[in-house]
Amino acid sequence: MKLSSETWIVIAAVLLAALLAGQQRRDEWKLTRGGAPDTVHFRIEHSSKGSKWSQSNDVPLANFHGMNTSQSGTAKFEYIEDAGTLLCQGRFSFGAGSGTYAFQPSPKFARGLTDLGYDLPSEGQSFSLLLNHVTLDFARGVRDAGVRATTSQLIELRTHGITLPYIRETQNAGYTTFSAADFIEMKIHGVSTDFLRALKHAGYELPARQITELQIHGVNADYMRDLNIYGLRPRATDIVQMKIHGITPDYLKSLKDAGYGDLSSNQIAELKNNGLDAKFILEAKDLGYDFTSRELVELKVHGVSAEYLRHLRESGMRNLSAQQITKLKIHGVE
Repeated sequence: MKLSSETWIVIAAVLLAALLAGQQRRDEWKLTRGGAPDTVHFRIEHSSKGSKWSQSNDVPLANFHGMNTSQSGTAKFEYIEDAGTLLCQGRFSFGAGSGTYAFQPSPKFARGLTDLGYDLPSEGQSFSLLLNHVTLDFARGVRDAGVRATTSQLIELRTHGITLPYIRETQNAGYTTFSAADFIEMKIHGVSTDFLRALKHAGYELPARQITELQIHGVNADYMRDLNIYGLRPRATDIVQMKIHGITPDYLKSLKDAGYGDLSSNQIAELKNNGLDAKFILEAKDLGYDFTSRELVELKVHGVSAEYLRHLRESGMRNLSAQQITKLKIHGVE
């Protein structure tokens, strides 16, 4: 039977639609040997129109049901997490395999989340909960720790590697009111529990935002311990400014010992940026001078050294103000 041109057009359209439908979504798995005993490296891939991503890590063999990695040929098995199951099919050869999967969310897990006070997860959230190994035990632990979190934040907590031990260590360090968003922000910027303990030991009671800002600018546990050892307790905002200008606890201690322990961070930064150290300040004091921080900067800017101050004194020019000394230097009086 000869088909008409109209019939061929219809057949071509159906085939094209089927082809496009196949291109719109593809869910695949790949499996190889794991890096540790009793694990496999499991890779999940998803591609659809305008979207493509993959995720892979070593997972326990215990998470699989009906799988035999030593087999060759076709395979059908399940990958099981609290949040649901991946129904996998494909082929194995020499201990490696690949194929496609379909996701089946767990109604029991969804009910368990709502019983714990979380939002009912959508199918997309359930899939993300599975990929990020969010268990009911983890959700319960977060709730029992008093951490305010939504279902989507449970996913974010695990995505950023936040564990229940990290939450417990943070709370043991004295921080018991952090929300899920606080934990996520701090973890993103590498805030350690060691740093949190150092802050607390130094007497700082800071919100997560300020702690993160300190971390971003390179303030670490050692810096805080040194401040504490020297008996220094600048405001958190001042610590950030001082770290930006390379001001160390040793430098702060030297200023304090020289009688300049009550300067603002801007005044300290101005002294540091103009190369003023405690040695010059102490030598000036030994010669009978008690300059303000601003006067010290003016003197330094115009090249006044301790030797110059000593020379003026030995020349009989005493009780001079900083302004008078600066004018003498500007006019070449040596």
